[in-house]
Amino acid sequence: MSTAIKAGLLVGILVELWTFIVIAAGWHKDPVMMMLFFVVIPIETTVIIMALKRTAADAPYGKQLLNGIVLSSVAGCIVFVGSYVLTTTVFPHYFDELRVAHADLLAKAGKSVEEIATEVKRTESMYDPIQNSMNGFIGTEVTGIIVSAIAAIFLRKK
Repeated sequence: MSTAIKAGLLVGILVELWTFIVIAAGWHKDPVMMMLFFVVIPIETTVIIMALKRTAADAPYGKQLLNGIVLSSVAGCIVFVGSYVLTTTVFPHYFDELRVAHADLLAKAGKSVEEIATEVKRTESMYDPIQNSMNGFIGTEVTGIIVSAIAAIFLRKK
């Protein structure tokens, strides 16, 4: 199994493990603690850099970029499936809890009942398991491509 695939599996597993921790701890209901979810970015960045360091001696820039894309694609697929399973099976009330937390945040900001209802309706697509999973896939892919494109400049066969 290639370094890129192994690293992609590692990223996907670590991201889903962290997502599980965030949801299980109830941090998704707290606007401040919710931001801890984004620890997934340094996790992915670290694994990509470690993987590209391992392949640098044999790979020019284009191959390193491809390694990062493969890694991100593998990770993104795991994130898609993992996010779907977490939000539909393991934590089936996740999106209901997000709606309530969003409405509470708006109420604390002084919004009227009508304004809250309008805003919650406007953001309804965020509370769909498929859309949420797709956002995770896209975020993983975009982060991976950007980090790989930059890291491959320095971590490549010269």
